[in-house]
Amino acid sequence: MQKFLSLSCVAGFLALTALFSSRPALAAEGPWCAVINMGFGMIRERCSMTSFEMCLQEALRFGMTSFCRQNPAYPGYWSGQREPRATKSRRRHHRR
Repeated sequence: MQKFLSLSCVAGFLALTALFSSRPALAAEGPWCAVINMGFGMIRERCSMTSFEMCLQEALRFGMTSFCRQNPAYPGYWSGQREPRATKSRRRHHRR
């Protein structure tokens, strides 16, 4: 009985450790996402593709309704600065 209790304690500790130490997968894994139509209205997105060709191969495995797109959460696309706004030249009207 003592051995069973200690084994169940260890198993519970390992289960809790695995539950709380695992972190969710980040959306920004790679620069390309394969948007996969699984059928019956189920759509999955896999963002682990490092190149467009790799993404296209993965998407075409699931049929012609799947496609690739750039991962909007990929940190490589964000430079941290905004693009400068185009300034319009001001026309001054002179009174006569």
